[in-house]
Amino acid sequence: MKTFLPLIFVLFFLSTFTASANLLIYPVRVSFDDKERTAELTLTNTSQTTNTYRLGWRENKALPEGGYEAVEKQHATELAIASPMLRFAPRQVTLKPGERQVIKLALRRPRNLADGEYRSHLLFRALPPAKEAREGQGTSMQINMIMSFAVPVSVQQGTYNASVAMDSAKIEYHPGKKTGVVKVTMTRQGMHSSSGDLTAYWTPTGGKERMIAKLADYNFWAELQQATANLIWANGEFEPGDGTLRIEYKGVRDFSGNTYLNNTIKVKKSDIQILAQ
Repeated sequence: MKTFLPLIFVLFFLSTFTASANLLIYPVRVSFDDKERTAELTLTNTSQTTNTYRLGWRENKALPEGGYEAVEKQHATELAIASPMLRFAPRQVTLKPGERQVIKLALRRPRNLADGEYRSHLLFRALPPAKEAREGQGTSMQINMIMSFAVPVSVQQGTYNASVAMDSAKIEYHPGKKTGVVKVTMTRQGMHSSSGDLTAYWTPTGGKERMIAKLADYNFWAELQQATANLIWANGEFEPGDGTLRIEYKGVRDFSGNTYLNNTIKVKKSDIQILAQ
């Protein structure tokens, strides 16, 4: 089953999750390096109702085109999962409008843990209001949409080792809608993942450089050797023509200080794909 987390809207200029406009989660990823033992997540109820969330683990496998594929428990041992060495509290939270809650995570590494990266997803499952739950027990049938969303939690073992190379980058533009996408295909090496902001800058011939697309908090997970990222259009009107496209991939927060990509390629007008009107 492929899980693309549609209930999470990632604001690419803000490092938070806004889930169906009612829950704010910060940060968007928890990463333990080889020295860290504790971490925190902050939840904020941004809705006008009181909501309850139950927490648990989900094991997911990353997909090259983005998103995840849920892995059944009997197959989870085939992945490098982190959940057996992690604990969190509380396990269920009820938040009034505007209320915040800190989720605390603790890591206990097994002895002789092999170098590499281990990952699980902390799942937040919204429970139906108590009134709706009681009504659902009656003779009438009631359908409730149960929202869930997850935050990746990774554990690094050994000296950090990850490098990224750009294979290709192309611009697709829709003149009628004044929007588009920059598609970047990359190859990763090393035993750890990369994480940061992917940004595309366009310089028309004889003009000045400007940002045209961005994808914040992009994770290139350790189980993938190649991946394609679709950068979100950020700068409205665009005039297709000759110029240069610069792709930058810079680490943020726990990964700040890492510049994975800073590649510039020449682009001809004919290289830009014009989407149908």
